[in-house]
Formats: sequence, structure tokens, C-alpha cells
Amino acid sequence: MNMIQKVEVFSASLPVTQTFRFSSGSAGAAGGTASIALVKVTDSEGNVGWGEGRPMPQWSYETIASVTSTIRDYLGPAILGLEITDRWGLHQRMQSAIGRGPSTGMPVARAALDMAVHDLCARNAGLPLRSYLGGSGQRNTVELSYTLTSHGVADVQREIMEAREKGFRHFNFKAAVASETDRDIARTIRQVAGPEAFVWADANQGLQPPEALALARGFADAGVNVLEQPFPADQLQLMRRLRQQCPIPLAIDEASVSPADFFHYAAEGLVDYLVIKITRSGGIWPSLQQIAVAASAGLPLLVSGLTDSLLTKLAVCQLAVAFGHHGPAALNGSQFLDESTLYPDKARFEFDGAVHLGMHPGIGVQPRQDALEAA
Repeated sequence: MNMIQKVEVFSASLPVTQTFRFSSGSAGAAGGTASIALVKVTDSEGNVGWGEGRPMPQWSYETIASVTSTIRDYLGPAILGLEITDRWGLHQRMQSAIGRGPSTGMPVARAALDMAVHDLCARNAGLPLRSYLGGSGQRNTVELSYTLTSHGVADVQREIMEAREKGFRHFNFKAAVASETDRDIARTIRQVAGPEAFVWADANQGLQPPEALALARGFADAGVNVLEQPFPADQLQLMRRLRQQCPIPLAIDEASVSPADFFHYAAEGLVDYLVIKITRSGGIWPSLQQIAVAASAGLPLLVSGLTDSLLTKLAVCQLAVAFGHHGPAALNGSQFLDESTLYPDKARFEFDGAVHLGMHPGIGVQPRQDALEAA
């Protein structure tokens, strides 16, 4: 029987190439660095799998120090000796080591281990992760949504034209950062991007009740397709109130960590989409449960990330296409991070505004360990 024998955790700092702000903080400033945790799981036959967690204190309470220490001192030791295919047992053991609060405890740390175990299992099976999860290897492309960072009309027009030249057709923007221009920006995106573009407004918990309905109506008039997370994650009653008159489809992000979190919103009819974000949700296994809830409620999928590196981008795309989803995916790490030291061949996976998955077993890519050890 093949068991988990060794768990190693590494931290890396990737250069930030462009400033990325949202209402609750920032994913980094140009010239700075972004910290990521990478996990290597080795089984009793010497095979390995890789996972990643990108903690963002502006989004939640996890930091690079807490993620690496949690994996090294708690979660990693808890899963040693576990049969590698026992994903249910994996999460039971992690739960016994780090319990939950109102929702999943330390989801970013859990996600890194979960991802590594799924990568290991699929590699051992000789299958791309999407096929290991029950999908078809022929479904292999996910269109990306380009994240706009400007908050002036002329600058947004320029950004869209440049992105379209690179093959991007869909766009997302951060609302509630420069609220006075949000409606103008939304109208500009629709006009320049065209009628076929999926336009995605993400408020990142930044709106207040008096302005939320008026902004939602303005977005609907401008042709925005979805408004994501208008209110703080723990303010379910505000979503109930907005939903009664809201003319635009709604989605939640920060409010949906565990499958039970999403179930509450879906059961009350408060959301129109499930946003898949495996790092936020504790990994692939819990995300499968969220997808089952969405399917039962008749809700479609969207895909996003935490400005993660290529490993997470490919993992979430593998998960998405297993269930027939081809985008748009707001996976914007390549817009803001220089990943070349870890993934020098990234260009063969991401081009023409899309992610292209190969037939390599597992997630399909692994970081250069020599670059991690030299960091």
C-alpha cells in the first residue's frame, strides 16, 4: 500500500511587476515581492506531488509564516502514513490537527497539501489531473479574464486594447476602489471590449448598503455580467436585502470558504454563480463538494484565484475543465508576478489569452526545486 512518507514546505518570494489594488488592500506593489508557499509530498515509492498556497493577509488571516509553520508543524505530520488516494482521510486528519472556527481553519495551508496530494495521485495514475477527477483529456483550454487595474476611462481603454492584442476577450475590474468612476469604467469596458466579452465587477467586500443597490443598477445598465462580493463576508443579511431589488447577477468569494458556506447562499437563492478558488476553499477536495452544491442548485461556475503562480493556475483549470467549464477564469498571476525562475517554460501553457493544458500527468507542471532551495 502506497503511503505519504514525507512532506516538505518551501517559501519563495516572486517579484511583483505591477501594482494591484482592490478595496480591501493590495496583492502587491510594483518593485516589491509576493510570498508563496510550495509543498512537496513524497510517497513510499519515491514519487512526488507539488502544491501551492498564496497567503494574502489583506484577504484573510493567513501569512507566509503561519502557512509554512502550520504545514511543517501540524498538517504535514498529521498526514504521514496516510494512503495517498485517501482524500477524505486527508481532510479528516488535517481537521484533527487544525480545527475549524466559523468556517475552514487555515484554508490556504490546507489547500497547498491537498493540491500536492492530488498532483501525486494523478501522476501515479499516469493521468492529467482533469482525467483523474473524471473529466476528459480533450477538454484542455480555459479562456482567461484580464484584470484591469486603471480607474480612469482613457487608461482603461488603453489597457483593454493592449490586452485584446494579446488575445484576451474577457475582463474583470475592481469596484469600490475609486467608486466615483465605477459606472464610467463599466460602460467603457463594455463599449471597448464588445458585446461578447464577459465583464466581471469584483467589489472585494468594499460596498456599503446605501451605495450597493445604486451601483448594481448602474452596472446592469452598463452591461456588466456579474457583481462579486459587494459586502463583508460575515454580512449575510445585507446580501438578503440587496437581492430583493438587485438587477444584476451576484456571486460571492470571501464569504464562501467551506462547502457549507456556499450552501447557505445557494439555499437562500442569494447567488447566481459559484466562484471556484481552490486556495481559498482548502483545496480541490472541498471544491468538488462546492461544485456538487452548485450543480444541485443549477448554478454555473466562475473561476478565480489569489494572484497565484502557475502551479495553482493549472490546477484550478484542470478542475474547471473536468466539469466542462472553459472560462472566463480570473487567474491573473502572470499579469502581476515574475514566475520565470520557478517556471521558465510558462509560455507553453499560457498564450492567446488562455491556458492550454497538455496531457502531462498530474497538474502538468512543477516548480524548479533548485530555484526554491537557492531562495
